[in-house]
Amino acid sequence: MIKKILCILPVITLLYMAPGTLFAAEGETSGAVQTAVEQIAAEQTAEQQTETEPAAAAMAYGPAAEAAAGTEAAAQDGNGSEAQTVESGEEEAAAQPAAYTEEDLYVMAHVLAGECQSCPDQEQLYVGSVVLNRKNHPSFPNTVKGVVFQKGQYSCTRDGNYYREPTERNWANARTLLENGSVLPANVIWQSGGRQGKGVYVKTRWHYYCY
Repeated sequence: MIKKILCILPVITLLYMAPGTLFAAEGETSGAVQTAVEQIAAEQTAEQQTETEPAAAAMAYGPAAEAAAGTEAAAQDGNGSEAQTVESGEEEAAAQPAAYTEEDLYVMAHVLAGECQSCPDQEQLYVGSVVLNRKNHPSFPNTVKGVVFQKGQYSCTRDGNYYREPTERNWANARTLLENGSVLPANVIWQSGGRQGKGVYVKTRWHYYCY
């Protein structure tokens, strides 16, 4: 660029040394000078653009761009992993159904019919929960049938009420208990018309539930 400026200096000097010629060709000289200046400005702009483009390219493909791409990929991987974890959790939950037999369901529905057939659902769930708590307690048999038919425990097995036909609610509550477990604390293992054990957990219109 400096060389180009030096090239036009003699022209400008010559013009000042020959004023007559300058005035004679004023229009042509002014046009030549303006053209030269515009050309220099255009070349300077082109040089600046040329210097800027590599820098922009470096930013687009350099370490900064790679870091940004890595961050975005990590975010996508994180979201994907989270979704996969949630799906896996749902599959695990679905793969663990409650284990009970047809005999368990039959006995549970009949003990509900024999002990509290016409009582509200909550009372039926309480009665069935004591059965389940006993099944899981070391002092009692470890099956539903063994608990219900343990000698001297459930009066319905002696007075014949156990053999009544269960209602739809008896069947539904029996399934709820076997699928979801006891609704009472595990140490509540007594259900009767009076106090038993060490203390009363809850007393309803029909029974005491004790621990």
